[in-house]
Amino acid sequence: MDKEAILISQTFVKDKMGQPIPQEIRSSPILVSDGSITRAEFDVAGRHSLNPEMVIKTQVCNYNGEEIVEVDGIRYGVYRTYSPQYSDEIELYLERKTGV
Repeated sequence: MDKEAILISQTFVKDKMGQPIPQEIRSSPILVSDGSITRAEFDVAGRHSLNPEMVIKTQVCNYNGEEIVEVDGIRYGVYRTYSPQYSDEIELYLERKTGV
């Protein structure tokens, strides 16, 4: 584990007019390590209009379904996760997208 990342979840609260307003809940920094995006992953993701940029690995206990991750000050969306059987790590597949 050689980097830090911040996991961000969103909740929505209603304003006075009843419109949902997103509020972010940021985790404490967690340790992650870099993974690599395979050619097959890039191809399949591209077919689904996704733009994979990074894979990070962390302990399963750190991840609770957050959809936004901040690494080195850049925000990414989580488009897929993978946790090998009998492993205590989870891989988060990240893409940079607007509005995150």
